[in-house]
Amino acid sequence: MKRHFALALLPVLSALACVSPDTELGESEQAATTPLRQKALGRMRNAAKYFHDNVARHGGYAWHHNATNLNERWGDIQLDADQIMIQSPGTSDVTIAFVEAALSDPATPALKTYALDAAMALRHGQVKSGGWRLYADFKPTPTIKACYLNTTASCGCGGCTVTAYDDQVTQNALIAMMRTDQLLGFANTDISGSSAYARARVETSQFPTNGGFPQGFAGPVAARPALSASYPPSIGTSCGLANCYANSYTTEYWDDPTLNDNLATSFVEMLYWAKEIYPAQAATYQSMRTAFGDFLRRAQMPQPQPAWAQQYDLQMQPRWARSWEAPAIAGQESQDVMWALLRLYQLDPGVPANRAAVGTALAYLETVDYANDTLLSRYIELDDTAPSNIGFYTVKAGGYPAQFSTAPPTYQNYAWEVPSQLAAIRAEYNRLATDTTVMKRSCQQLRADTAQAVDTAVNNERWITTYSPGGPRSGATPGDYLDTSTFARNLRTLAEFVTRTTTDCTAWNY
Repeated sequence: MKRHFALALLPVLSALACVSPDTELGESEQAATTPLRQKALGRMRNAAKYFHDNVARHGGYAWHHNATNLNERWGDIQLDADQIMIQSPGTSDVTIAFVEAALSDPATPALKTYALDAAMALRHGQVKSGGWRLYADFKPTPTIKACYLNTTASCGCGGCTVTAYDDQVTQNALIAMMRTDQLLGFANTDISGSSAYARARVETSQFPTNGGFPQGFAGPVAARPALSASYPPSIGTSCGLANCYANSYTTEYWDDPTLNDNLATSFVEMLYWAKEIYPAQAATYQSMRTAFGDFLRRAQMPQPQPAWAQQYDLQMQPRWARSWEAPAIAGQESQDVMWALLRLYQLDPGVPANRAAVGTALAYLETVDYANDTLLSRYIELDDTAPSNIGFYTVKAGGYPAQFSTAPPTYQNYAWEVPSQLAAIRAEYNRLATDTTVMKRSCQQLRADTAQAVDTAVNNERWITTYSPGGPRSGATPGDYLDTSTFARNLRTLAEFVTRTTTDCTAWNY
């Protein structure tokens, strides 16, 4: 859906009620002389205050908030006033954005308060198995059930005891909690305790010996052998994948090693922050990070398709997950794994095998992207060396047949084609050959992104996304919304600009 910005007309008194002392009034007359950094500071302070004071419910956030009726709130479902999204782009993202704003602007102590309030909302959503699930419900008797660590006396809701790694839920929430703990000087016992509880259980959720992680966990996981990935034995036979490959397993797919929905980079970043923030346990988190890198390299399929699958079985062979998720080369997940391996190499150039694995994968994947190298298939048939390398869709009709087709897939709620990031991955792969500093956007790009965030802020305090003729989700009211993803992205950009204009981007302080 095409998005565009629109000005929301508010009554003057309502607008003034939300103005902080830092709001720039009469800005049109001053535009030619006001430094961009000063404007960025003002927007950052105002936007953070508005989002915290007006949009938050119980300190937490949804994905989309109706700009006219802030009580209309949407995640992947409609939420009431007592429910928040943990899953990105939700409360975890806002918490991190507030932390970075507070670090960039210590002269505004309210930013710390905003970060704490959002982190406390995350704390409420923490489950007894250690991490988080997609939502949190603050009602005394929650309608979105979960086995909450701090409020649920007795857990009788089955799967609601499981911590979710899927969609980066727990990884991002724990990063937010750890960074808030650090921001507050480890002085808030609620935040420190939540972080410690989660980290202890995350440590027992990594498969011993194997090094991978499951899609979720309810308790410590059993050891798995350190096997290298291989093709299922039926691949290449005359009857084809759909009819030959057995799809019965002794384990559920969510209990097996997974890379689904870009989990690789989120695990690397979670372990990176754990090591940075808690140096007394640095050896533990380094060991976990090393083991995960070892797993990612072993999970790389052998020739002729040295990329990655979405899901692996006990034998480290690609397996079925849901009825439309086939054992296949996974274009989206392969790109995410390559970013993760390059990040691991950047953090530790002493393991050149991490970068080398990316080079091998690029040589293959650069032959199968299409549409002028802009798209990759979500799934590519295993052991397929045909020039077309067509992607395929799956349907469940008396089993798990694979339907090879260029037509729209039967199951629509899925990204069957994904944008190719191979050019960017190749560029980072080449850069790391001689420069292992952290990759960050150029000062020129940062300045352009900051100017965009400054110029599109309505009333100097919020960013509007217009959804018309439909709403952001099925059933939502069409019109203007405050999107958490836009808020978090812009606030982090402003915070980065404020910080870097005192370090490496001083030439762009105007």
